[in-house]
Amino acid sequence: MYPSFHYYRRKEPWQIAAARYCVKNSEKGFTHDELKNFIRSAYSVSDEHIEQFIQEELDFPLGSTYSRTAKGGYWIPPLELVSKVTDYDELKEARQSSKNAFQFSIIAIIISSVSLYVTIQLGENQIEVSQEQFRLQQAVWDYEKIRNERMEQRDIDWRREDLRFYNRLP
Repeated sequence: MYPSFHYYRRKEPWQIAAARYCVKNSEKGFTHDELKNFIRSAYSVSDEHIEQFIQEELDFPLGSTYSRTAKGGYWIPPLELVSKVTDYDELKEARQSSKNAFQFSIIAIIISSVSLYVTIQLGENQIEVSQEQFRLQQAVWDYEKIRNERMEQRDIDWRREDLRFYNRLP
């Protein structure tokens, strides 16, 4: 008939569970005894606390001057009680959203840290590769310089040979 004791014990305070019971049964109405039985089935609350809840939330809600008597023995919860349940649900959702946002922000920080580390590592490798490329280019330039000098010398030697060949060299 009622949800188990452990369901309510883990989920919400007994006042909210009692208010939720009132809201869920607002269409058909409920008696004080039905409400008390529901609270006792799910929570171990003293009768004084239950009576105080009924008096403050159902009989004399805040701002009420006169007692809200039930017609035919059935009660309908005041709008303030409905608002409390709605506010509790919204607060619970907001807390869950906040926890999710916190978890996503932690994940984002971890991802950005890993990205930064990878970027630094790749940057160092790029610098090493750039330095190696510069050394290779310098070696190529040195080789070309030596080759050009040798070719110039060879060209000079060939020119001399040509001139000797044609007996034009003194």
